[in-house]
Amino acid sequence: MILVLVGPPGAGKGTQAKLLCARFNIPQISTGDMLREAKRAGTLEKRYLDIMDSGGLLPDEAVISLIDRRTAEPDCASGFLLDGFPRTVPQAEALDQLLARGGKRIDAVLQLDVPRPLLEERLIHRRTDKRSGQIYHLVYNPPPPGAELEHRADDRPEAVARRLDAYEAMTAALLPFYEEKKLLHRVDGVGKPEEVTQRVLSVVSRPGSGGE
Repeated sequence: MILVLVGPPGAGKGTQAKLLCARFNIPQISTGDMLREAKRAGTLEKRYLDIMDSGGLLPDEAVISLIDRRTAEPDCASGFLLDGFPRTVPQAEALDQLLARGGKRIDAVLQLDVPRPLLEERLIHRRTDKRSGQIYHLVYNPPPPGAELEHRADDRPEAVARRLDAYEAMTAALLPFYEEKKLLHRVDGVGKPEEVTQRVLSVVSRPGSGGE
């Protein structure tokens, strides 16, 4: 099974991706996680670091190269879930070409819909524990005493606004692209994680949607 999970920053893609991957026993491929790991490891070019720190999005060639290498690994042989990729029609077309070379195709594209004010609240109050990498929320999931918190540059108010604006502009054509292919399923992303999961599973388990 090959699933694509899309939605604006703060929509809960990471949480839903983990639950879906456990359910269907497929690996999660998150471009955000891969980029942050490359940043920590010092393998990301400075020009890309500067873009990330300002809340911008990396050029297609950088992201597609990461995806190409990752999907060629053995654990992706039976399928995978893409978290946050593609974001543009050119990326979607590149993904189709990449998959076609291996005789594969996307089974379903899931869009998590969350109102912008709620996205801003989720992102701006997010903090990361420097030691463990665990992500907390100052309102919904407060950190324990003694946590060494970091407010990521791309979670600060100005960067959040830019990220959401960029997402809306870039995906304006992406969703119709997948809708025309009859792959797009819009899911209400508001509510408890387990409630959203049930909505997602009701979609991917339908006949013809790539589910069981």
